[in-house]
Amino acid sequence: MSLHASPTRLISEAKSVTKGYQKSVAHWRQLFEARFVRKYLLKRTPIGIFVSVIVYWLTLAIAGGAAATEKVHVVKKGDSIARIADFYGVSQRDLKDANGIGKGSIVDIGDKLVIPDVLRKGAQKSHVIKSGDTLVQIAKKYKVSVRDLAQANKIKPASRLSLGKTLVIPGSEDEDYEASAPSEESLKIDGGRQIKGGVLHTVQPGQSIWLIARAYNTSGDRIARRNRIEKTAPLSVGQELVIPGASLSGKTSHKRSSGHTVRFARVQNSQRLNLRLLNNKGRVIQGSRLALSKLARDRRGKKRYRLLHPRLIQLLQRVADHFPGETIEIISGYRAPRTRGHLSKHNVGAALDFRVTNVSNKELFAFIKTLPKTGAGYYPNSVFVHLDVRDRSSTWTDISGPGETAHYIKPGEGATDDQVEAAADNAPDEEPANADAPVAFTVDE
Repeated sequence: MSLHASPTRLISEAKSVTKGYQKSVAHWRQLFEARFVRKYLLKRTPIGIFVSVIVYWLTLAIAGGAAATEKVHVVKKGDSIARIADFYGVSQRDLKDANGIGKGSIVDIGDKLVIPDVLRKGAQKSHVIKSGDTLVQIAKKYKVSVRDLAQANKIKPASRLSLGKTLVIPGSEDEDYEASAPSEESLKIDGGRQIKGGVLHTVQPGQSIWLIARAYNTSGDRIARRNRIEKTAPLSVGQELVIPGASLSGKTSHKRSSGHTVRFARVQNSQRLNLRLLNNKGRVIQGSRLALSKLARDRRGKKRYRLLHPRLIQLLQRVADHFPGETIEIISGYRAPRTRGHLSKHNVGAALDFRVTNVSNKELFAFIKTLPKTGAGYYPNSVFVHLDVRDRSSTWTDISGPGETAHYIKPGEGATDDQVEAAADNAPDEEPANADAPVAFTVDE
């Protein structure tokens, strides 16, 4: 390695060392291209040489460390894609996508395959077999029947278990808050008083114009017009709103709206769908799941779609319930993998970038980040929010502008509310040029 190597050369060498883990190296490419690093790398000075060496080895160490955390399988005699996928509890499709294996391709002894971090059929729980495990013990631990556990893993109840094999837990793909949610919930209306022509309501913590409208059996449009405010304007605690034509009822109870039709649209496309997502038990209707998955397909072809994760669909129902009557506009859903290695939430149908008509993204983000076991992202300089399903909730804000390197901020990282507000005020009306913009397509029913 030359001590005067250019950033491009250093990147090339780092990639060759960590082949198969481009995402790790790509992350650290930002470090090379940062202004203060370029300033020294491009100079033939003693300090430039010193910084070159330090940054080079730091990048290789961190990228290599990230590579070491990946689960990798070394192909041995008798292995096949099907057998390897079954052993690790993943689908053959995900395994091929994660390793760039095309149709008809085979694997050779000694090949190293990255094991994707997503279980087959959307399962959320798995069990790695260890010494002494039996199918009966595992079934009892996860409160499933031996028969269901065996069927989910394509084995016989009396089969001998292989150490290290991953068993997927049946039913975990549908486990979520909806299964135990009450059929009714109450919105308690405090602080209101009857006036001529309606009710004067004082906004309470956590209330939005949509919740207030639903509680008084009216519309957000009507409340906004009467009070001369925008429907998307955030409400302040203590703010007084006139609710035209309403009566003071104390509280209003309503059923969870799992049976109502939800309106969807694909941005930059004339296609729209009205779908009933859930049945009366809160479970996903499979026909609607298929139709919505096709609407949220990859932009590169009509055949590139993947069934969306069941819990993601249930989360969208929660969004529709919270903002009744509005349309969920899909910016980006499934994205076919483009690189070998780690699969993102979009790659496995577990994420959606979207917006809701007549609702600010700030208000939308404030709601989705309250949902359990989700990833929620806010992009003040773009036109959507991000929602995905995961085991532990996570939220983030990216205040970068169009075409800029992502600039994620979290509480305690030095960003102020004023920075976020300023970014939101300057947000463009159109999708940034570097966004994953959708293109027109048709759905084959």
